[in-house]
Amino acid sequence: MLAFALAVGRAQLSTRIPPGAAAQFMVPQPAVDNSPPENILATAEFDPPVVRPGEKTFYRVTITATENSIKWPDKIPAPPELRLGAVARGQLTQPDGMPFHPVSGFVYEITALALGHFVVSNFVVQVGGSSVEVPPASVDVDGHGVTLPARKLSLEVSETNLFFGQPFRVRVILPAAPGNQIEALRDVQFNGDALLADRLATRRSVETVNRGGQLMPAFIFETAATPLVTGRLNISAQGFTAGSEFGGPVVISGPVMFPSGPPKYVLLVSDWVGLNVRPLPSEGQRPGFTGAIGKFLADRPQLSTNRIHVGEPVHLKFAFHGQGDLTRFVPPELPRTSDWQVIADNPPDNGFTLIPLTDEIQATPAIPFSCFDPSAAKYVDLTIPSLPVTVVGEDLPLQLAASDDEAGSAAPLKLSGLALMPGKTVASLKPLQLRGWFVGVQLVPVMVFFALWQWDRRRRFLEAHPEIVRRRQARRALRYERRQLKIAVEAGDSAAFVSHAADAMRIAVAPQYPANPVALVGGDVLAQFDDAARHGPAGVTVRKIFAAADEQFSIGAKGRADLLALHFEVDAVLLELEEKL
Repeated sequence: MLAFALAVGRAQLSTRIPPGAAAQFMVPQPAVDNSPPENILATAEFDPPVVRPGEKTFYRVTITATENSIKWPDKIPAPPELRLGAVARGQLTQPDGMPFHPVSGFVYEITALALGHFVVSNFVVQVGGSSVEVPPASVDVDGHGVTLPARKLSLEVSETNLFFGQPFRVRVILPAAPGNQIEALRDVQFNGDALLADRLATRRSVETVNRGGQLMPAFIFETAATPLVTGRLNISAQGFTAGSEFGGPVVISGPVMFPSGPPKYVLLVSDWVGLNVRPLPSEGQRPGFTGAIGKFLADRPQLSTNRIHVGEPVHLKFAFHGQGDLTRFVPPELPRTSDWQVIADNPPDNGFTLIPLTDEIQATPAIPFSCFDPSAAKYVDLTIPSLPVTVVGEDLPLQLAASDDEAGSAAPLKLSGLALMPGKTVASLKPLQLRGWFVGVQLVPVMVFFALWQWDRRRRFLEAHPEIVRRRQARRALRYERRQLKIAVEAGDSAAFVSHAADAMRIAVAPQYPANPVALVGGDVLAQFDDAARHGPAGVTVRKIFAAADEQFSIGAKGRADLLALHFEVDAVLLELEEKL
């Protein structure tokens, strides 16, 4: 549902003609290449080139020149077996560097009446006073062959039974080319009498549509249009295929494929769609109708205060919501009154200021307004009701502004009594934003964010290198075991000394494999030394420690006090293993 905020009627918007109803948007055009006649190319083709009797095909001619420079003949040399329809023509400028190169297209809808091979022979057209030859093109009318459908646009409208000035939605659909490739549609135009298309309400999208019971992607150009005459209207659409040159934002739903390579500009047309446009009924028209057509609802008007002085301004605002075209919504006209002076507020306030001119006023003026509901075919009253106000003279005391509680707003303004206790004290009246520490406080979120970013960066690095974590844990466990060794030596506990010494060696070499330290044996520790160390004092110490550790599991094992003398050799072995972590 749309919303459009309005205020009490503006004098400059009091016209009954929707603003912009006959306006066209003018944009600066790029420089166009005016090539000499010998560089102008003309092509002709039938789409499709093979049809059955009674089927339709399109005869297309493309000329690389501006449309207004081409003098197209009233009749082309076509065989009588081919019935020609009206010609459709269009032009675009292809962005091939600067200047742009123009491309003009001419399309005939042709119905084949008999079997055979038919040729539209070559003919000459005048382009800027020079002659350009259009090459011949042929079509085969076969009663038994396999034919392909002609490529054309589909035109869909939201409603075909309309009222004069009623906006409606128009959809131009370009189904996917063979291979489900989506092409853009450029320079879309609507052919017909007195139809105004709103170029500001366009929407381009790629959606899945149902064509002949088959789902396929399609490029959809959607906009709003308004009929400007009554009676029976016929409209059609035309546009150029432009490959992947969409020329604006496009909403894509689902997977699609786009053609590669340069675009091929082909002028496509749609079938004609009939519209029945009825005039607005004169019976039942209510006051204040400014051309608003649709379903609209009015919100409750809002008044800035309901108690004012003579000559004191008061602001009045109200809003409308609806399903119609609010871009062409015209505000209601203000009634002329001698009791109020009305001034339009400057944008973006979107309101009006009412100034009472006498103290006899008891309410704001009612504002007649109405709209036409096309679904019910009748006028709907949307009059803004008058609101009660109290206007006081200059000799009365100033009153409070109006609030939800009107009884409370009647009390006059006055000062309160003295406070019994002093309020809060401050060291300075300088605003917090101007104090030195305020900048540091603003930097705290940045510093926290930076710290979190560094932490996450370190976490991701350790996830990618788990060996760093294993070595760190091994160094921490090794330091613990060395402390336990020192305690065992001081206590003279040889059994604890041997156990902690063996555990420390296993922990020191576990990250090298990697493996659980409990699963390692003396041979795994010796494998971390070179040959000289393995047969030297370090190797002898490792063998003695693990041999003594294995003896502890035998029956009747007793601790050997002489192993405590190896604590210096064990420290040397552990230091060497720790350096490899």
